[in-house]
Amino acid sequence: MGLLKKKKRSDQSRDNTHASTQIGFNPARDEYLYWLTQDGYIIAQDAACQYEYVQTTVCPHCNDAPLIVMAHLNRAGQGLSEMVAICPNCRERSNFIFDISNDVYQTWWAEQLGSLYVQQYDGPPREPYEST
Repeated sequence: MGLLKKKKRSDQSRDNTHASTQIGFNPARDEYLYWLTQDGYIIAQDAACQYEYVQTTVCPHCNDAPLIVMAHLNRAGQGLSEMVAICPNCRERSNFIFDISNDVYQTWWAEQLGSLYVQQYDGPPREPYEST
């Protein structure tokens, strides 16, 4: 995880005014967005932030173009979500594993699904460990 370089992120990713225009945005994002868990998973608090994170990451192989998401894998039974991205320049792949076990994500997801919500991960939420 430490090898990936991040572009300077604007406050837009945490700006709640975009909630009504951005699909998958959780207006209840908090200060632990993008922190790492002890296992090295990136804390996600909605669907949109996962794409934002990947799309603002510079390729760790060629240090050039932002990455493009190729696949979004559901690992909710483990309290995780995985994204596979590719660099449009050098064509190398990178994987990102997001923690979705946290209360902010689960509460948001329950609000989206209403009575259809079923929590798939039965373990305790992972705790933020350090910021990225």
